[in-house]
Amino acid sequence: MHSFKKFELSNGLRVIHLEDKSRTTIVLNTLYNVGARDESPNRTGFAHLFEHLMFSGSANVPCFDKEVEEAGGQNNAFTTNEITNYHLVIPRENIETAFWLESDRMKSLNMNEKSLSVQRGVVVEEFKQRCFNAPFGFLWHHIRKLVYTNSPYRWPTIGEAIEHVETANLDEVQAFYNQFYAPQNAVVSIVGNISLRQTKLLCEKWFGDIKKLAPANQNNYIQEEKIHSRRFFESIDPSPNPAVFLVWKGPVFLDPTSIYLELFADMLGGSDVSPLQIELVKNKQLLNAAECFYLRGLGEGLFILYGIMNEGVTHLTCEKALLDVCKSLFLPSSKLKKSLQGVVNRQLSNLLFEAVQPMQLAQKLCYYENAGNLEGINKEVSQLENTDITHILKAASATLTDDSVSVIYYHPQKNDRL
Repeated sequence: MHSFKKFELSNGLRVIHLEDKSRTTIVLNTLYNVGARDESPNRTGFAHLFEHLMFSGSANVPCFDKEVEEAGGQNNAFTTNEITNYHLVIPRENIETAFWLESDRMKSLNMNEKSLSVQRGVVVEEFKQRCFNAPFGFLWHHIRKLVYTNSPYRWPTIGEAIEHVETANLDEVQAFYNQFYAPQNAVVSIVGNISLRQTKLLCEKWFGDIKKLAPANQNNYIQEEKIHSRRFFESIDPSPNPAVFLVWKGPVFLDPTSIYLELFADMLGGSDVSPLQIELVKNKQLLNAAECFYLRGLGEGLFILYGIMNEGVTHLTCEKALLDVCKSLFLPSSKLKKSLQGVVNRQLSNLLFEAVQPMQLAQKLCYYENAGNLEGINKEVSQLENTDITHILKAASATLTDDSVSVIYYHPQKNDRL
């Protein structure tokens, strides 16, 4: 159980404190309730662009990374379709530096034509490397556009089109910052050897005077109807092998069923002795790689199952083989129960590891609070321990149906279609 404390400043900033006297460093994690789903359809990639812009300096901090390094700290960030997260790990004696740095860029980010031009160039180059110059580079574009038709989840974090970031101007960027980068739209967690009293004092000192510039993000997004028929897309790609990707929409992060699908994915393809590996890679040798996972999110999750084919295998054969192995797990058996226990044990080990990793713990505290269920972090272990094989198979068979799947066939650019 994590003994955290939560309080809120008058400007709406939510703060979570977890004291750990055994640590010599402190983590200050800041989560902004903004991601790719909050972008305009003709200006995608902005949330990711801002992840980079936030390191361009602020009114009193010309070079963010330089100040962090001189204080003996380290920092990084990531963006998803739903959030943007920044973490800063710093020695205990320099913790006020972390508050100064994080608060300064929340209230006075250094945005000008020069900084925008530099970071815009970095993001455009990243788009080229990740999408144009990599095997399956547009996979997430294809998946999201196939699965979603109207929802703002229909484009990936990197952006739908490179031109959206290439042509971004300063006024648009400033408006995005004013709307989303504000205290009422953020959650801060502090984990380490620091008292609650000192945390409150530092939060008031450095964050307390930051004003609200806009209402908090209400997360009102278009809700799409369920998929009731198979969707299909084909792509020619510079990948070395043909491949098949199968995708199903699933429940949201806070729905208990989401953990069942995560466990089912682990049972199906999460190890070298899983059915996907044994049946399709080792025994039948239809595939040279196969994997599945459940991507949990604040919105609908995505269950993804894929296989990269060996020479001579058709896409139809691959698709059928993937589905057959998947469905073979729908019926309970003693073997499945044993497999589940192994998967649960791995998950419990991961939770124990996370519990002693301040950075991961700080991020999870912010994530659960932003999801609206901070106490949920203390229920993860019991939920796993009380999971029954029937729960998992019921969730899997209800979600992974033939009439709700989205299918992508990849054809290598260098080969004739099979």
